[in-house]
Amino acid sequence: MMFYLTTYLHPLAEPIVLSETLSIVLDNPRTEEEISTIEKYVRVSMDSPNEAYSLGSQCRLPLSSDQDILTLNSSLSNFYKSNTEDTAVVDFQENYGDSNPLSQISRMWVILRFSDDGEIEAMKEIAAQERMHSQAPGFFLLDDDHPIEVNSSNAINYAYLLSILLDSSNEYFGGSFLLHKHYWEIDNPKIDSKLNMAVVFFGWYANLPKKEDELIWRVSLSWAINRMRDMSNLIEKALVSGREKKDKILYVSKLLKISSCDVDDEKYKLVTYVGILELLLTHNPNFMRFNVEDSISKQFQMKVATLVYIASDRVIPIDKLKKRLKSIYEQRSNIAHGNFIELKKYIDGLSKKEGEEEYFDCLITDTLRYIRYVLLEYLMDADFVEFLKDS
Repeated sequence: MMFYLTTYLHPLAEPIVLSETLSIVLDNPRTEEEISTIEKYVRVSMDSPNEAYSLGSQCRLPLSSDQDILTLNSSLSNFYKSNTEDTAVVDFQENYGDSNPLSQISRMWVILRFSDDGEIEAMKEIAAQERMHSQAPGFFLLDDDHPIEVNSSNAINYAYLLSILLDSSNEYFGGSFLLHKHYWEIDNPKIDSKLNMAVVFFGWYANLPKKEDELIWRVSLSWAINRMRDMSNLIEKALVSGREKKDKILYVSKLLKISSCDVDDEKYKLVTYVGILELLLTHNPNFMRFNVEDSISKQFQMKVATLVYIASDRVIPIDKLKKRLKSIYEQRSNIAHGNFIELKKYIDGLSKKEGEEEYFDCLITDTLRYIRYVLLEYLMDADFVEFLKDS
């Protein structure tokens, strides 16, 4: 099996299955090859010559220090002290607690495994045959439908789907608990600011009193794991309930990944995120009877508002929801139809009053929050969501 690095550092007694259908699990590196690959990457990223780092995005947690500051050594010590009831952590400390700190975090790094369908062993066998016949070493070009490419895409897309379901804050702007866009990045050691920051957050959280925080899911597996199991169980039920629902879930997860990971343009993000809500809740109107754009706009406002109002336990006032959804859809339409003058008027008209500032990206965070509510309802009661969609 192959893997992505996550943002989590935590010893696991055994793999945590997220999806049997997609063969996706959370685990620690188990083989010497896996451990060596991760440790090599971690060492280059965190223990290169000092002049390779800056105070900005390439900062790192010191491995040790004579001063009273946060270091990797002190972070590991605090991590072990605060997890004495976790048998996996206790066993890990007994077995590896005296080893080099970089070796320790490499062994406890949580990875997202996905199946390669035996293709890696097959490629190794071909490479071995080439060496045996003294042929020059070659490389493999994989088509998009190759099992490794398909399974790796499913794994990273799944992580983005799971992440939006995990984040209950009002500040989620996309992103996931994975460090990289591509599974093969781990084979190319470099100074990795995301990895270094994951270690900084590990150290920071290990030094804090344990508390409930809706953003901690990004850095603490022990905090996130129960919620992660609940959400992955919901997703799995949808994946095994029929081809149509499975295809829809996989497509939504792909759109979430593309817009959150591959695209920086905020306009693109808004159009795609609104498209996810349309996909889940609106139907094509009869163009002989209705203005299509106007009809979809009304469907969008009414159906999304209704579902979000119910899913949020009626905390968000329905009138406020509908008004916000109207603004979201109007700006989506301005972008989709190239009405950039109207879009600029909207942006220029946003409040700049201190304490009441508004920004265009607030439309995106709100849309993502609504997607989360709609997805949760779809995973828990697809029949109701489909009924609302067809109405």
